[in-house]
Amino acid sequence: MSQAYSALTRDPSRAQTVLQALADHVDGDGTHIVQFGQASQVAKWLCQIAEQAATQQQWDLLDEATQTMCIWDGAWDQWNAQERISPWLDSLQGDAAAAVAGILRQYPDSAGHFSHLAHSRIVDSRIRQAVELSQQ
Repeated sequence: MSQAYSALTRDPSRAQTVLQALADHVDGDGTHIVQFGQASQVAKWLCQIAEQAATQQQWDLLDEATQTMCIWDGAWDQWNAQERISPWLDSLQGDAAAAVAGILRQYPDSAGHFSHLAHSRIVDSRIRQAVELSQQ
Protein backbone atom coordinates (compact mmCIF):
# COMPACT_ATOMS: atom_id res chain seq x y z
CA MET A 1 0.00 0.00 0.00
CA SER A 2 2.79 2.43 0.81
CA GLN A 3 4.33 1.93 -2.65
CA ALA A 4 0.96 2.49 -4.30
CA TYR A 5 0.33 5.58 -2.20
CA SER A 6 3.74 7.00 -3.10
CA ALA A 7 3.12 6.39 -6.79
CA LEU A 8 -0.33 7.98 -6.61
CA THR A 9 0.95 11.11 -4.86
CA ARG A 10 3.88 11.56 -7.26
CA ASP A 11 1.61 12.03 -10.26
CA PRO A 12 -1.87 13.36 -9.37
CA SER A 13 -3.19 13.20 -12.94
CA ARG A 14 -2.13 9.57 -13.26
CA ALA A 15 -3.67 8.85 -9.84
CA GLN A 16 -6.97 10.23 -11.06
CA THR A 17 -6.76 8.11 -14.23
CA VAL A 18 -5.90 4.95 -12.28
CA LEU A 19 -8.67 5.43 -9.72
CA GLN A 20 -11.26 6.27 -12.37
CA ALA A 21 -10.25 3.16 -14.32
CA LEU A 22 -10.60 1.12 -11.17
CA ALA A 23 -14.08 2.57 -10.64
CA ASP A 24 -14.97 1.63 -14.21
CA HIS A 25 -13.99 -1.99 -13.50
CA VAL A 26 -16.31 -2.45 -10.53
CA ASP A 27 -18.28 -5.04 -12.54
CA GLY A 28 -15.27 -6.56 -14.28
CA ASP A 29 -13.94 -5.87 -17.72
CA GLY A 30 -16.05 -8.11 -19.91
CA THR A 31 -13.57 -10.99 -19.80
CA HIS A 32 -12.93 -11.11 -16.07
CA ILE A 33 -15.73 -11.20 -13.53
CA VAL A 34 -14.91 -9.68 -10.15
CA GLN A 35 -15.17 -12.15 -7.29
CA PHE A 36 -16.51 -11.26 -3.83
CA GLY A 37 -13.09 -11.57 -2.19
CA GLN A 38 -11.51 -9.37 -4.83
CA ALA A 39 -14.17 -6.70 -4.34
CA SER A 40 -13.52 -6.71 -0.61
CA GLN A 41 -9.76 -6.39 -1.11
CA VAL A 42 -10.19 -3.50 -3.54
CA ALA A 43 -12.51 -1.60 -1.17
CA LYS A 44 -10.12 -2.13 1.76
CA TRP A 45 -7.14 -1.04 -0.32
CA LEU A 46 -8.99 2.10 -1.42
CA CYS A 47 -9.84 2.84 2.21
CA GLN A 48 -6.16 2.62 3.11
CA ILE A 49 -5.27 5.01 0.29
CA ALA A 50 -8.01 7.42 1.38
CA GLU A 51 -6.94 7.18 5.02
CA GLN A 52 -3.34 8.00 4.16
CA ALA A 53 -4.45 10.84 1.88
CA ALA A 54 -6.53 12.32 4.71
CA THR A 55 -3.60 12.07 7.11
CA GLN A 56 -1.28 13.77 4.61
CA GLN A 57 -3.93 16.33 3.58
CA GLN A 58 -3.78 15.19 -0.03
CA TRP A 59 -7.31 16.40 -0.74
CA ASP A 60 -7.56 15.49 -4.43
CA LEU A 61 -6.34 11.96 -3.76
CA LEU A 62 -8.68 11.71 -0.77
CA ASP A 63 -11.62 12.66 -3.00
CA GLU A 64 -10.73 10.23 -5.80
CA ALA A 65 -9.91 7.31 -3.51
CA THR A 66 -13.04 7.82 -1.39
CA GLN A 67 -15.29 8.11 -4.42
CA THR A 68 -13.86 4.93 -5.90
CA MET A 69 -14.14 3.18 -2.53
CA CYS A 70 -17.81 4.18 -2.31
CA ILE A 71 -18.46 2.91 -5.83
CA TRP A 72 -17.00 -0.48 -4.96
CA ASP A 73 -18.66 -0.62 -1.57
CA GLY A 74 -22.03 0.41 -2.97
CA ALA A 75 -21.85 -2.20 -5.72
CA TRP A 76 -20.54 -5.10 -3.66
CA ASP A 77 -21.71 -4.56 -0.05
CA GLN A 78 -18.82 -6.48 1.49
CA TRP A 79 -19.04 -6.63 5.29
CA ASN A 80 -15.34 -7.47 5.51
CA ALA A 81 -14.43 -4.22 3.77
CA GLN A 82 -17.05 -2.31 5.76
CA GLU A 83 -15.40 -3.49 8.97
CA ARG A 84 -12.28 -1.64 7.75
CA ILE A 85 -14.09 1.44 6.41
CA SER A 86 -16.38 2.07 9.39
CA PRO A 87 -13.65 2.79 11.98
CA TRP A 88 -11.97 5.11 9.50
CA LEU A 89 -15.20 7.06 8.98
CA ASP A 90 -15.61 7.13 12.76
CA SER A 91 -12.16 8.70 13.18
CA LEU A 92 -12.45 11.51 10.62
CA GLN A 93 -12.43 15.11 11.78
CA GLY A 94 -12.05 18.59 10.34
CA ASP A 95 -11.51 19.08 6.63
CA ALA A 96 -11.21 15.34 5.99
CA ALA A 97 -14.61 14.69 7.60
CA ALA A 98 -16.16 17.48 5.54
CA ALA A 99 -14.72 16.12 2.30
CA VAL A 100 -15.73 12.52 2.98
CA ALA A 101 -19.22 13.52 4.15
CA GLY A 102 -19.77 15.30 0.85
CA ILE A 103 -18.73 12.19 -1.04
CA LEU A 104 -20.96 9.94 1.08
CA ARG A 105 -23.91 12.15 0.13
CA GLN A 106 -23.13 11.44 -3.52
CA TYR A 107 -23.07 7.67 -2.94
CA PRO A 108 -26.09 6.76 -0.80
CA ASP A 109 -25.75 3.05 -1.63
CA SER A 110 -22.43 3.04 0.17
CA ALA A 111 -23.37 5.55 2.87
CA GLY A 112 -26.31 3.37 3.85
CA HIS A 113 -23.91 0.60 4.85
CA PHE A 114 -22.68 2.86 7.64
CA SER A 115 -26.04 4.01 8.99
CA HIS A 116 -25.04 2.79 12.46
CA LEU A 117 -22.70 5.80 12.64
CA ALA A 118 -25.68 8.18 12.52
CA HIS A 119 -26.39 7.48 16.19
CA SER A 120 -22.85 7.87 17.50
CA ARG A 121 -22.07 11.12 19.27
CA ILE A 122 -18.32 10.67 18.78
CA VAL A 123 -18.60 10.63 14.96
CA ASP A 124 -18.20 14.00 13.25
CA SER A 125 -21.64 15.53 12.75
CA ARG A 126 -21.12 15.85 8.99
CA ILE A 127 -20.44 12.14 8.66
CA ARG A 128 -23.49 11.39 10.85
CA GLN A 129 -25.70 13.57 8.69
CA ALA A 130 -24.41 12.05 5.46
CA VAL A 131 -25.10 8.47 6.52
CA GLU A 132 -28.43 9.48 8.03
CA LEU A 133 -29.51 11.12 4.77
CA SER A 134 -28.84 7.85 2.94
CA GLN A 135 -31.68 6.27 4.93
CA GLN A 136 -34.30 8.78 3.78
